[in-house]
Amino acid sequence: MKEIFRELILTLAEIPSESGQETAVLDFIFRWLKERGLSPEWQTVPGCASNLLLFFSEKPRLLLTTHVDTVPLRLGLYPPRAQGDHLYGVGVCDAKAGIAILMLLAEALARQGEAPSLALAFLVDEENEGRGSAALAREFRFPEAVVLEPTHLTIAVAEGGSIEYEVEVQGRAVHGSLAFRGVNAIERAMDLVSGLKRLPFLYEEHPMLGPSGFNVEKFIGGDGELRVPDRVELEIEFRLLPGQDLEQIRREIESYFERFPWVNYKVKDISEAYSLDPEAAIVKRLGAAYRKVRGRGAVLSGMPSWTDAAHLAAVGIQAVVFGPGDIAFCHTPEETVSLSEVEAAFLVLRELARSS
Repeated sequence: MKEIFRELILTLAEIPSESGQETAVLDFIFRWLKERGLSPEWQTVPGCASNLLLFFSEKPRLLLTTHVDTVPLRLGLYPPRAQGDHLYGVGVCDAKAGIAILMLLAEALARQGEAPSLALAFLVDEENEGRGSAALAREFRFPEAVVLEPTHLTIAVAEGGSIEYEVEVQGRAVHGSLAFRGVNAIERAMDLVSGLKRLPFLYEEHPMLGPSGFNVEKFIGGDGELRVPDRVELEIEFRLLPGQDLEQIRREIESYFERFPWVNYKVKDISEAYSLDPEAAIVKRLGAAYRKVRGRGAVLSGMPSWTDAAHLAAVGIQAVVFGPGDIAFCHTPEETVSLSEVEAAFLVLRELARSS
């Protein structure tokens, strides 16, 4: 199995598929499934490429899903490659490994003539606005779902959210030799970011996700010429935890920004956090499949990042996140996944599918 996964994941990772450019990888998956006698179908997603769906029964109880898009390939400074038990390259873990698992699971079920109460979904736009899962959630109501993302084979029953701001900090430009007569926007921006650390909600914690916090994702200002910078662009993402009051957090953040007349801001994106009862049926069933395959109990965890599970949970679907790999390395040139974990995830999900 490892050799099969190695070849398929590397093939998938070599197909350019960043958000907004998923057509080629979707066509590959579609043809691959058709060649094995399966009948995938397309679901229209407004403003995006289409989702690709595969149903094994008329009203499936269980959805297994992952996304086909990656972050921009400018991070892919090194081509996808194999080294021992590990694969390396942007997308191999997030989420080409998950795609390969679903493809080979579909093949295995079809080959053995099995028809579980199951649907598979290959979703678009997860790394951008999540429009693929939003469209899926509008049209279908599956009782249970497993979203394949890197969790190190733990079962994530809580998921962090975020609120992201675009911020402009204004200064006043003068010749660099007379810096004391200007206002340096970079210095103002540094002070602004430092002050954010005192916001009360940042010190709240979740037992599975740890503390809240924020990340300065973009900081652009100055041009290296002999002048005082008069403008800085920032993008700041604040981490939300299940149970936190989104509107109260917005008021805290925006009240702080509004203290400074030289700051302009707007919300870029909001992704709500969620959590699922650890006693929920899908948690128990996935845990039982894990124990049967692995010979020990699964660990419950939290997924720190937003995933497509959030849109599914928002419409009442019991959704967990599960899959091979460590999210810490995703979105970086060091992205990696273990073939041993990929194979283990496949076996667990095959067992879960057969019990559906």
